[in-house]
Amino acid sequence: MGKTCRSPLRKSMVSMRGLAILAFCAVAALACLEAARWFQPESQQGEKKEAAQLMQCAMQVVRAEKLKLGIPVDRFADPNGTGMIGTAYNDITTTHGSLVSKRTSTNPAFAAAMVEMLDQAGVRPGDSVAVSFSGSFPALNIAVLSAAKTLNLRPVIISSVGASMYGANQPSMTWLDMERVLFERGLFPYRSLVASLGGIVETGGGLDGTGIAEGLAAIKRNKILYWEEGGSGALRADIERRLALFDRALGGRRPAAFINVGGSLTSLGSGLSVRRLPTGLVEKWPVSHDPERGLILRMAERDVPVIHLLNIRSLAVRYGIPVDPIPLPAAPSGGAMKRGKYSAPLAAAGLALLIGLLPILKAAAARRRRAAG
Repeated sequence: MGKTCRSPLRKSMVSMRGLAILAFCAVAALACLEAARWFQPESQQGEKKEAAQLMQCAMQVVRAEKLKLGIPVDRFADPNGTGMIGTAYNDITTTHGSLVSKRTSTNPAFAAAMVEMLDQAGVRPGDSVAVSFSGSFPALNIAVLSAAKTLNLRPVIISSVGASMYGANQPSMTWLDMERVLFERGLFPYRSLVASLGGIVETGGGLDGTGIAEGLAAIKRNKILYWEEGGSGALRADIERRLALFDRALGGRRPAAFINVGGSLTSLGSGLSVRRLPTGLVEKWPVSHDPERGLILRMAERDVPVIHLLNIRSLAVRYGIPVDPIPLPAAPSGGAMKRGKYSAPLAAAGLALLIGLLPILKAAAARRRRAAG
């Protein structure tokens, strides 16, 4: 009878028992690494706390101003009484909006998350950032401004008046009104350079067109330069115009980051690429050659880090922020406040342990095979 061929690879294989030991050690090392992360000092902890508290204070100022103007807080739509939730629909409402997402966005922990995203993007104190705001998520606009002030940034802001459902869609308290109030109260030293009607152009200002007049009145009373834009009919030209404004305002220098809040047409653009746009701080963006691709992709093509704040529930989960909590947690709190950093020495030790175990387990398996004959 011929000799049985035995694969050299099989002789060196680790036994099932050895594989189980390796798997257990790998899981234990990962658990230790994850547990130790929460005890690692975090350099942005102070900035996160400051930004969250500033956001909370700013929302309280807006709420007080609304009450002063006779705009009640709807306890059904806004059970936490933040003052950041608008109405379901009126003539400056542009698109559908999720009430759960709007309420989730009012958590001051989003300002802490913004500090983290800006730090990961490589933005440093004194840097200039390009910003696009709409009225859809006023609380997130405030989160961005809170992080910007805390980190001593120089935002160049373009805003639009239109807002989706439950956003800043109350005609006497649009996003531009909120921005002005917070500037006058000394909370933020920032104002929009220009403002457009945004999605109000697409809706025609409601059935009787009054939304157009209300949007224009908001721009005028807040003394912001009005930019007339043509909506989807002139999208490419409007995108180019905004890029040119950012370039002029920044003296031709590339911004340290581009921050977009909401789903404005000029930021998202048109075409199939809109559906594939990720949110948060994203390292890799879909390639698109659509001539009407928006500011997000155009900035990414310039190697500008982009922070895109949309799909709020998934963003909240990513940064440890509860979805639609009642009551709203006090600031500062939540996973976004202290996410910690992994310990490089501990990770190296775990890897060394696993690498060191492998030859030991292989040798043990070989001895057992020899003993079995």
